[in-house]
Parts: sequence; structure tokens; C-alpha cells
Amino acid sequence: MIYLYLLLVFSVMTLTVYATNKIIRLNISPVKYPEIDGMRGYLAFFVFLHHSYIWHEFIKTKHWEEPKSNLFNLFGQTSVTLFFIITAFLFITKIIEHKTNDFNWNKYIQSRFFRMFPMYLTTIVIVFIIVLFETNFEQKDSSFNCFKSILSWLFFSVNGSTDINGIKNTFIIFSAVSWTLPYEWMFYFLLPIFALFFKLKVKLKTIVLFTFIFLIILAINQSSLRNFMPFVGGIISAVIIHKLKLEKRLKQKVFSLIGIILLILLILNFDSGRKPIPIIISSIVFILIASGNSFFGLFSSIFSRKFGQITYSVYLIHGVILFVVFRYIIGFQNASELTEFEYWGIIALCVIPLIFISQLTYKYIELTAINYNKKKIETEI
Repeated sequence: MIYLYLLLVFSVMTLTVYATNKIIRLNISPVKYPEIDGMRGYLAFFVFLHHSYIWHEFIKTKHWEEPKSNLFNLFGQTSVTLFFIITAFLFITKIIEHKTNDFNWNKYIQSRFFRMFPMYLTTIVIVFIIVLFETNFEQKDSSFNCFKSILSWLFFSVNGSTDINGIKNTFIIFSAVSWTLPYEWMFYFLLPIFALFFKLKVKLKTIVLFTFIFLIILAINQSSLRNFMPFVGGIISAVIIHKLKLEKRLKQKVFSLIGIILLILLILNFDSGRKPIPIIISSIVFILIASGNSFFGLFSSIFSRKFGQITYSVYLIHGVILFVVFRYIIGFQNASELTEFEYWGIIALCVIPLIFISQLTYKYIELTAINYNKKKIETEI
């Protein structure tokens, strides 16, 4: 029965994306890998569904736990795995294709900051406002603890999504999505070392500084090595496609079918997307998509590419929307008494503000910051 509810949610998503694109018009940014761009929006939406399932159980049991359903668990874990693979693939590709030794590492980090921080800060400010509201605008914890927690959250939750001002499990407001961001930044700071393997000259001071920052994040974040495995998959994908020149050979319709079959086998046989075999399967599927296989036109369509542009906003704000809906609009007690149909009907309705707000934040926050940074770099040149 839940698959019928998913059909409802996806139908609302499709209609909302179409309608939103009519109201808030966006041009499609030119990209080298349109299929990857077209895939990203669905990955963020799958993470939303993953957390929707967790919320369904949380409002009844008060326990925040991974879904028992293979499909819904993989919606979250495999999507994050693919996000990490995409990051590694795109940046290693830049290194491989860079023909000179004048790679500007300062501008590289600067561009990453302007790409990630403005939208993240916007979302975190909303979380802080909710915390203030929940605590009646009173200080409930020591000044030192509050300062330490706020500092951690501002720095992409490098020390974890710690409780703020005595609010237990503050991460629920955000659905804990920020845990992936320190890993992204650790990869960014490791890139100079990877560049050496591809015979790109890097100044010693750059390697020392970037590695030092990487080690600081690693130590504070208490990172799990398992979560670095998808990045390895992305690096291998870049090597396979660009060094072995397999891109043209793999771009055939039959490989789209193979990719779909692999994903079905993944769902049927694994309850986690973080184990070695699921990561290998995800990497293989990604290689097929990065080679130009659009899954029969799905990922290369204008619809998917426009949806893909708002990926980061969808990823960051969906948790806040779920919290606001179930905490303030419906109420936890009322939500716990909802039928399955009523619950997933509400999730379907949540899609409307999620897509609409994400389109707005992408256009006026993300895109504005990206364009500002581009002009800044052009001015410096």
C-alpha cells in the first residue's frame, strides 16, 4: 500500500516542479554532465522521503531510527553515497583535465565556500530561531555550552549536531542532514594530495595547510572511515571514464537498462547503502550515468535538470519543513493518530512548499552567491 502513497507523493512533486518553474523562472545552467545534474534532484528528494519515513515512526515511538524498510533506508543512504561519489568524480575530473600547473587553490576553496555556506547559513539561522522559540527566548544552558554549540553548527556541524540551549536532540529540527557536510569539506582539503597522483604540481605550503585543516576537521568530527568509501568510488569512476576512455563505449541504451536492474537488485538484497557491495553497485551505476546514459531520457530532460539545480536547497530545508509541519501545524499528538493515508497525504502536501521555497532560495541565495563569487574572481583577474 505504501507504494501507492509514494505514487501520490511523486505525482505532487512532478506537478509542483512544473508549476514552480512557471512562476519562478530559472535558466538551465550549462554543465558538462547534464545526466549527473538531472539525477541530483531526485537524490535530494529521496533523502526527503527517507526522513519522512523516519518522522512517521518518530512521532509514534519518540525514537529517531533508520527505516526498517530496505527501500526507504536506501532512499537516504544510497542517495548520500551517490552525492559523495559525485563530489569526488567532479573534482578529480577537474584535476585530470587541468592541463597546466597553475591551479588556483585559494579560488577553489573560495568558490566552495560561496557555493555551500550562504544557503547553509540561511537554514541554520532558521534552526536557531526555532530553538529560541522552543525555549521561550530564555537561556537554558551555560553561555559556554551555547557558544560552543552555535560555533559547531555554523562550521557545518563539524562537531556534530550538538544540542543548542538545552534543547534535547536539536538535530531533529534539521533531520541531521548536516552530518555529510564535514565529509565534503574534508575531501575538498584532501584534493591537493590527490592532485599529486595525477602529476599536477602543488606548492608544499598548500599541501601542508590543506592537510592540516583536513586533520583538524577529522579529529573534531570523529569521522568514520566507512563514510570515505564513496569518495574512493568517485575517484575510481573519474579514472575509469577519463583515463581508460570508456565514456563512449558505455554510452548505449542497454547500459541504462543494466543500471536500472542493478538498482532493483540493490533494493531487493541490501538493507544498507553504506556497506562495501552496495557502494560498489552505486559506483557502477554512477559510471554508467556519468558516461551519458540518461535512463531513457529521464536525467537529461529539461524537467530533471531544472529539478537538479535546486538540489542543495531541497537537501537542507526539507528537515525544517517536516519539523514545522508536525510540531506546530499538526502537533505531535495529532500526528501520532494519523492513518497511513492521512500521513502520506500530508507528506505529499509538504512537497509543495518544499519545492517552491527551494526554487526561491536557489534563485535568490544560492545563485546570487555563486554569481557574486564569479564577478569577484573576474575583478581580481
